[in-house]
Amino acid sequence: MFDTKQLLKTVQIQVPLVSRPFSAIAFNLHSTEDEVIETLASLKQQGILRSIAGIFNAKKLSYQSNLVAFVVPHNNIEEAVRVINPLPGVSHNYLRDGDYNIWFTLALPQEENFSDYVEELAKQAGALRYNIFKATTMVKLSARFDPDDVISDPQFTVKNPDESITIDNTVKQAIRVLQQDLPLVAEAFGAIVTEKKIPIDVDKVLATGEKLLAAGVMRSYRAVVRHHAVGFVANAMTVWKADNDRLSDLLREFSTEPSISHLYVREAFPNPWEYPVFAMVHAKSQEELSAIIQKLHSIAKVDYRSYRSLQEFKKERVKYFEH
Repeated sequence: MFDTKQLLKTVQIQVPLVSRPFSAIAFNLHSTEDEVIETLASLKQQGILRSIAGIFNAKKLSYQSNLVAFVVPHNNIEEAVRVINPLPGVSHNYLRDGDYNIWFTLALPQEENFSDYVEELAKQAGALRYNIFKATTMVKLSARFDPDDVISDPQFTVKNPDESITIDNTVKQAIRVLQQDLPLVAEAFGAIVTEKKIPIDVDKVLATGEKLLAAGVMRSYRAVVRHHAVGFVANAMTVWKADNDRLSDLLREFSTEPSISHLYVREAFPNPWEYPVFAMVHAKSQEELSAIIQKLHSIAKVDYRSYRSLQEFKKERVKYFEH
Protein backbone atom coordinates (compact mmCIF):
# COMPACT_ATOMS: atom_id res chain seq x y z
CA MET A 1 0.00 0.00 0.00
CA PHE A 2 1.35 3.44 -0.94
CA ASP A 3 2.59 5.45 2.07
CA THR A 4 1.39 9.05 1.64
CA LYS A 5 3.09 10.18 4.85
CA GLN A 6 6.43 8.84 3.65
CA LEU A 7 6.00 10.68 0.34
CA LEU A 8 5.26 13.91 2.19
CA LYS A 9 8.37 13.47 4.35
CA THR A 10 10.48 12.64 1.30
CA VAL A 11 9.54 15.68 -0.77
CA GLN A 12 10.08 17.99 2.20
CA ILE A 13 13.70 16.83 2.44
CA GLN A 14 14.65 16.92 -1.25
CA VAL A 15 13.11 16.68 -4.68
CA PRO A 16 15.76 15.40 -7.14
CA LEU A 17 17.03 17.69 -9.89
CA VAL A 18 16.45 15.29 -12.79
CA SER A 19 14.29 15.60 -15.88
CA ARG A 20 11.63 13.27 -14.44
CA PRO A 21 11.79 13.98 -10.67
CA PHE A 22 8.59 12.15 -9.76
CA SER A 23 9.81 8.99 -11.47
CA ALA A 24 12.98 9.11 -9.34
CA ILE A 25 10.91 9.58 -6.17
CA ALA A 26 8.61 6.73 -7.18
CA PHE A 27 11.58 4.39 -7.69
CA ASN A 28 12.83 5.05 -4.14
CA LEU A 29 9.34 4.54 -2.68
CA HIS A 30 8.65 1.38 -4.73
CA SER A 31 5.78 3.10 -6.48
CA THR A 32 5.00 4.51 -9.92
CA GLU A 33 5.44 7.97 -11.38
CA ASP A 34 1.71 8.30 -11.96
CA GLU A 35 0.89 7.36 -8.36
CA VAL A 36 3.37 9.90 -6.97
CA ILE A 37 2.03 12.67 -9.21
CA GLU A 38 -1.60 11.81 -8.40
CA THR A 39 -0.90 11.72 -4.66
CA LEU A 40 0.94 15.04 -4.69
CA ALA A 41 -1.89 16.57 -6.73
CA SER A 42 -4.36 15.34 -4.11
CA LEU A 43 -2.22 16.80 -1.30
CA LYS A 44 -2.15 20.11 -3.14
CA GLN A 45 -5.91 20.05 -3.70
CA GLN A 46 -6.39 19.39 0.03
CA GLY A 47 -4.26 22.43 0.81
CA ILE A 48 -1.51 20.39 2.47
CA LEU A 49 1.19 20.85 -0.17
CA ARG A 50 2.00 24.51 -0.73
CA SER A 51 4.72 24.36 -3.40
CA ILE A 52 7.85 22.63 -4.66
CA ALA A 53 10.71 24.98 -5.57
CA GLY A 54 14.20 26.12 -4.71
CA ILE A 55 15.00 27.93 -1.48
CA PHE A 56 17.83 30.38 -2.09
CA ASN A 57 20.43 32.19 -0.03
CA ALA A 58 19.56 35.80 -0.82
CA LYS A 59 22.97 37.13 0.21
CA LYS A 60 24.78 34.84 -2.25
CA LEU A 61 22.55 36.18 -5.02
CA SER A 62 23.59 39.75 -4.15
CA TYR A 63 20.29 40.44 -2.43
CA GLN A 64 19.78 41.69 1.11
CA SER A 65 16.95 40.09 3.06
CA ASN A 66 15.64 41.17 6.45
CA LEU A 67 12.66 40.76 8.72
CA VAL A 68 10.61 43.95 9.06
CA ALA A 69 7.91 44.87 11.58
CA PHE A 70 5.45 47.77 11.37
CA VAL A 71 3.20 49.34 13.96
CA VAL A 72 0.03 49.98 11.96
CA PRO A 73 -3.26 51.36 13.37
CA HIS A 74 -6.01 48.76 13.20
CA ASN A 75 -8.12 50.81 10.78
CA ASN A 76 -5.19 51.05 8.36
CA ILE A 77 -4.18 47.39 8.21
CA GLU A 78 -6.02 46.67 4.95
CA GLU A 79 -4.24 49.57 3.22
CA ALA A 80 -0.88 48.46 4.59
CA VAL A 81 -1.40 44.96 3.17
CA ARG A 82 -2.38 46.45 -0.19
CA VAL A 83 0.94 48.33 -0.26
CA ILE A 84 3.19 45.51 1.02
CA ASN A 85 1.86 42.33 -0.61
CA PRO A 86 2.46 43.13 -4.31
CA LEU A 87 6.19 43.67 -3.76
CA PRO A 88 8.15 40.77 -5.40
CA GLY A 89 10.70 40.88 -2.57
CA VAL A 90 8.06 40.20 0.09
CA SER A 91 7.75 36.47 0.79
CA HIS A 92 5.92 36.39 4.14
CA ASN A 93 3.46 38.90 5.57
CA TYR A 94 1.55 38.29 8.80
CA LEU A 95 -0.74 40.07 11.21
CA ARG A 96 0.40 39.38 14.77
CA ASP A 97 -0.87 40.52 18.12
CA GLY A 98 1.20 43.03 20.07
CA ASP A 99 2.60 46.49 19.54
CA TYR A 100 4.36 45.57 16.28
CA ASN A 101 1.49 43.98 14.38
CA ILE A 102 2.57 43.68 10.70
CA TRP A 103 5.57 41.37 10.20
CA PHE A 104 7.07 40.60 6.80
CA THR A 105 10.31 39.54 5.15
CA LEU A 106 11.76 41.72 2.41
CA ALA A 107 14.54 40.99 -0.09
CA LEU A 108 16.09 43.77 -2.17
CA PRO A 109 19.06 43.96 -4.55
CA GLN A 110 22.26 45.02 -2.78
CA GLU A 111 22.36 48.33 -4.62
CA GLU A 112 19.11 49.42 -2.92
CA ASN A 113 19.35 51.40 0.32
CA PHE A 114 17.35 49.07 2.55
CA SER A 115 16.69 51.60 5.31
CA ASP A 116 15.48 54.29 2.92
CA TYR A 117 13.28 51.78 1.08
CA VAL A 118 11.60 50.59 4.29
CA GLU A 119 11.19 54.14 5.57
CA GLU A 120 9.31 55.10 2.42
CA LEU A 121 7.31 51.85 2.52
CA ALA A 122 6.32 52.57 6.13
CA LYS A 123 4.99 55.98 5.10
CA GLN A 124 2.96 54.46 2.26
CA ALA A 125 1.60 51.78 4.59
CA GLY A 126 0.62 54.27 7.28
CA ALA A 127 2.95 52.77 9.89
CA LEU A 128 3.48 54.78 13.06
CA ARG A 129 6.80 53.08 13.78
CA TYR A 130 8.92 50.32 12.28
CA ASN A 131 11.99 48.20 12.88
CA ILE A 132 14.29 46.25 10.60
CA PHE A 133 15.68 43.04 12.08
CA LYS A 134 18.93 41.89 10.47
CA ALA A 135 20.03 38.32 11.12
CA THR A 136 23.51 38.08 12.61
CA THR A 137 23.31 34.37 13.48
CA MET A 138 21.12 31.68 11.96
CA VAL A 139 20.76 28.65 14.21
CA LYS A 140 17.75 26.78 12.78
CA LEU A 141 15.91 27.21 9.50
CA SER A 142 13.43 25.49 7.17
CA ALA A 143 11.83 22.87 9.37
CA ARG A 144 9.47 20.33 7.85
CA PHE A 145 6.04 19.52 9.23
CA ASP A 146 4.84 15.93 9.27
CA PRO A 147 1.29 14.67 9.80
CA ASP A 148 2.53 12.51 12.73
CA ASP A 149 3.05 15.60 14.92
CA VAL A 150 6.75 16.02 14.19
CA ILE A 151 8.61 19.22 13.39
CA SER A 152 12.16 18.43 12.35
CA ASP A 153 15.15 20.07 10.74
CA PRO A 154 16.24 18.40 7.47
CA GLN A 155 19.90 19.42 8.12
CA PHE A 156 20.84 20.47 4.61
CA THR A 157 24.49 20.02 3.72
CA VAL A 158 26.58 22.44 1.68
CA LYS A 159 29.10 20.30 -0.20
CA ASN A 160 31.42 23.06 -1.36
CA PRO A 161 30.79 26.11 0.86
CA ASP A 162 33.81 27.98 -0.48
CA GLU A 163 32.98 27.46 -4.15
CA SER A 164 32.43 30.74 -5.93
CA ILE A 165 29.45 30.93 -8.27
CA THR A 166 29.37 33.74 -10.81
CA ILE A 167 25.82 35.01 -11.13
CA ASP A 168 25.88 35.17 -14.91
CA ASN A 169 22.96 35.01 -17.33
CA THR A 170 22.86 31.19 -17.30
CA VAL A 171 22.59 31.13 -13.52
CA LYS A 172 19.89 33.81 -13.55
CA GLN A 173 17.82 31.93 -16.12
CA ALA A 174 18.25 28.66 -14.21
CA ILE A 175 17.07 30.36 -11.01
CA ARG A 176 14.06 31.76 -12.84
CA VAL A 177 13.11 28.13 -13.57
CA LEU A 178 14.03 26.67 -10.18
CA GLN A 179 12.08 29.27 -8.19
CA GLN A 180 8.80 28.40 -9.96
CA ASP A 181 6.37 26.00 -8.32
CA LEU A 182 7.18 22.63 -9.91
CA PRO A 183 4.21 21.45 -11.99
CA LEU A 184 2.90 17.97 -11.24
CA VAL A 185 3.67 16.47 -14.64
CA ALA A 186 6.26 13.92 -15.74
CA GLU A 187 8.84 16.23 -17.38
CA ALA A 188 8.23 18.99 -14.86
CA PHE A 189 11.27 21.24 -15.43
CA GLY A 190 10.74 21.14 -19.19
CA ALA A 191 7.14 22.23 -18.64
CA ILE A 192 8.33 25.35 -16.78
CA VAL A 193 10.83 26.25 -19.48
CA THR A 194 8.15 25.89 -22.15
CA GLU A 195 5.33 27.65 -20.31
CA LYS A 196 7.39 30.58 -19.03
CA LYS A 197 9.44 30.84 -22.26
CA ILE A 198 12.69 30.99 -20.28
CA PRO A 199 15.64 30.87 -22.69
CA ILE A 200 17.63 27.97 -21.23
CA ASP A 201 18.01 24.26 -21.94
CA VAL A 202 16.57 21.88 -19.33
CA ASP A 203 19.85 19.98 -18.94
CA LYS A 204 21.58 23.28 -18.24
CA VAL A 205 18.94 24.12 -15.60
CA LEU A 206 19.53 20.82 -13.81
CA ALA A 207 23.33 20.99 -13.97
CA THR A 208 23.31 24.59 -12.76
CA GLY A 209 20.90 23.68 -9.98
CA GLU A 210 23.29 21.00 -8.70
CA LYS A 211 26.13 23.53 -8.64
CA LEU A 212 23.96 26.03 -6.77
CA LEU A 213 23.10 23.37 -4.19
CA ALA A 214 26.73 22.32 -3.76
CA ALA A 215 27.83 25.91 -3.15
CA GLY A 216 24.94 26.74 -0.82
CA VAL A 217 23.52 29.36 -3.18
CA MET A 218 20.37 27.24 -3.30
CA ARG A 219 19.79 25.96 0.24
CA SER A 220 17.46 23.20 -0.89
CA TYR A 221 15.08 22.12 -3.61
CA ARG A 222 12.04 20.69 -1.86
CA ALA A 223 8.38 20.90 -0.99
CA VAL A 224 6.85 23.22 1.57
CA VAL A 225 3.63 22.21 3.29
CA ARG A 226 0.95 24.36 4.88
CA HIS A 227 1.55 23.71 8.55
CA HIS A 228 -2.08 24.55 9.38
CA ALA A 229 -3.22 21.75 7.09
CA VAL A 230 -1.21 19.14 9.01
CA GLY A 231 -2.52 20.30 12.37
CA PHE A 232 -0.08 23.01 13.49
CA VAL A 233 -2.74 25.70 13.76
CA ALA A 234 -1.12 27.97 16.36
CA ASN A 235 2.20 29.77 16.17
CA ALA A 236 4.01 32.76 17.56
CA MET A 237 7.10 34.80 16.91
CA THR A 238 8.78 34.83 20.33
CA VAL A 239 11.64 37.20 21.08
CA TRP A 240 13.98 36.83 24.05
CA LYS A 241 16.26 39.12 26.01
CA ALA A 242 19.72 37.58 26.43
CA ASP A 243 23.06 39.20 27.22
CA ASN A 244 26.35 37.89 25.82
CA ASP A 245 26.99 35.66 28.85
CA ARG A 246 23.68 33.84 28.45
CA LEU A 247 23.27 33.94 24.67
CA SER A 248 25.21 30.82 23.62
CA ASP A 249 23.54 28.65 26.30
CA LEU A 250 20.09 29.90 25.33
CA LEU A 251 20.66 29.19 21.65
CA ARG A 252 21.97 25.70 22.38
CA GLU A 253 18.97 24.87 24.57
CA PHE A 254 16.43 26.33 22.14
CA SER A 255 18.00 24.62 19.11
CA THR A 256 16.96 21.19 20.42
CA GLU A 257 13.35 22.19 21.06
CA PRO A 258 11.15 20.43 18.46
CA SER A 259 8.45 23.11 18.66
CA ILE A 260 10.86 25.78 17.35
CA SER A 261 11.13 25.83 13.56
CA HIS A 262 13.27 28.96 13.06
CA LEU A 263 15.86 30.33 15.46
CA TYR A 264 17.91 33.49 14.83
CA VAL A 265 19.90 36.20 16.54
CA ARG A 266 18.96 39.58 15.06
CA GLU A 267 19.99 43.19 15.52
CA ALA A 268 17.35 45.91 15.21
CA PHE A 269 17.32 49.37 13.70
CA PRO A 270 16.36 52.22 13.73
CA ASN A 271 14.43 51.89 17.02
CA PRO A 272 15.59 50.45 20.38
CA TRP A 273 15.00 46.71 20.82
CA GLU A 274 16.09 44.54 23.75
CA TYR A 275 15.22 41.07 22.44
CA PRO A 276 17.89 39.69 20.07
CA VAL A 277 16.83 36.02 20.02
CA PHE A 278 13.96 35.23 17.63
CA ALA A 279 12.28 31.81 17.94
CA MET A 280 9.30 30.77 15.83
CA VAL A 281 7.14 28.39 17.85
CA HIS A 282 4.42 26.06 16.47
CA ALA A 283 1.73 24.06 18.25
CA LYS A 284 -1.48 22.10 17.69
CA SER A 285 -3.62 24.52 19.70
CA GLN A 286 -3.47 27.89 21.41
CA GLU A 287 -3.42 26.13 24.77
CA GLU A 288 -0.49 23.98 23.72
CA LEU A 289 1.28 27.06 22.37
CA SER A 290 0.93 28.81 25.73
CA ALA A 291 2.30 25.76 27.52
CA ILE A 292 5.28 25.54 25.16
CA ILE A 293 6.13 29.20 25.59
CA GLN A 294 5.95 28.82 29.36
CA LYS A 295 8.30 25.84 29.09
CA LEU A 296 10.72 27.91 27.01
CA HIS A 297 10.52 30.68 29.59
CA SER A 298 11.43 28.21 32.34
CA ILE A 299 14.45 27.19 30.27
CA ALA A 300 15.53 30.68 29.26
CA LYS A 301 14.87 32.45 32.56
CA VAL A 302 14.93 35.79 30.73
CA ASP A 303 12.35 38.38 29.73
CA TYR A 304 10.51 37.78 26.46
CA ARG A 305 7.69 38.93 24.21
CA SER A 306 5.31 36.79 22.19
CA TYR A 307 3.67 37.87 18.94
CA ARG A 308 1.01 35.32 18.02
CA SER A 309 0.00 34.96 14.40
CA LEU A 310 -3.54 36.17 13.76
CA GLN A 311 -3.71 36.18 9.95
CA GLU A 312 -1.52 35.18 7.02
CA PHE A 313 -1.57 37.82 4.29
CA LYS A 314 1.13 36.34 2.08
CA LYS A 315 3.43 33.33 2.08
CA GLU A 316 5.40 32.51 -1.03
CA ARG A 317 8.98 32.46 -2.15
CA VAL A 318 10.84 35.54 -3.31
CA LYS A 319 11.16 35.79 -7.07
CA TYR A 320 14.72 36.71 -8.06
CA PHE A 321 15.82 38.24 -11.38
CA GLU A 322 12.25 38.70 -12.54
CA HIS A 323 12.65 42.34 -13.52
